[in-house]
Amino acid sequence: MKRTTLLRWSFIIGCLVSPPIMAIAEDNPIPPSSLAKEVKEQKAQAGQVTKTLLYQPPRGLGAPSAGRRVGGGTRGTNKSVPILSVLAPGHTGLTVREQPDLYWFASDVVTNPVELTLTLEKGDTPILEKRLAVPTKAGIQKVCLSDYGVKLIPGERYNWSIALVLDPKRRSKDIIAMGSIERVERADTNPATQATAPTTDAFYRFAADGLWYDAVMAISEMIDTTPTDMALRKQRADLLDQVDLPEVGNFDLMFQDRKAG
Repeated sequence: MKRTTLLRWSFIIGCLVSPPIMAIAEDNPIPPSSLAKEVKEQKAQAGQVTKTLLYQPPRGLGAPSAGRRVGGGTRGTNKSVPILSVLAPGHTGLTVREQPDLYWFASDVVTNPVELTLTLEKGDTPILEKRLAVPTKAGIQKVCLSDYGVKLIPGERYNWSIALVLDPKRRSKDIIAMGSIERVERADTNPATQATAPTTDAFYRFAADGLWYDAVMAISEMIDTTPTDMALRKQRADLLDQVDLPEVGNFDLMFQDRKAG
């Protein structure tokens, strides 16, 4: 009898206590979705790694390259002709490649003939002098030395230029942008890896090692693969800004924003 009475009172007490506990839980709900979102954000913040892109110019090559890297309406002072720029630093840029790609920039659509010239710094006769295909749009353009069978010799410095021919009969009116390049040999460079697809890590490594042309080539090839990736374009713009070519990167970013819009 006592056992039955005890069970009955336990049941009654349980019923009286349980409702308030349930009410408290309902008054302060914790939606599973909110919790999952908070955890996801915390993981994202914890796993976020910000890498600093820094081009390190090689020591001993601080002398300005021959000629000017920017020609024409320089810094917007002359709107009647496009601005031409070679994507080169103010000193001799380095590469480990035998046949690197060279990049140049036109601020507007080009209708006049365009010529590429490559000359040994110690020589006067051009190694390569070619009329290029007229670009179909403004912006950054590419020249592949492999298309012309040209191979750079390690230790030799070369001057290269892009010329916009305004008047074939008066070549003194040409708009010219010029840079310089030298091929170097590095013991830690594996030629086999140069044929593989470029990566962001390779781009940062080239910039940190002072290999300007290889850094530009790596980031530009990645952009060609994913042209709508604005993060890659911003990285290239940052690289160009470090060698005082901000107008090239800014033009590219604004042009892509207009296309996206």
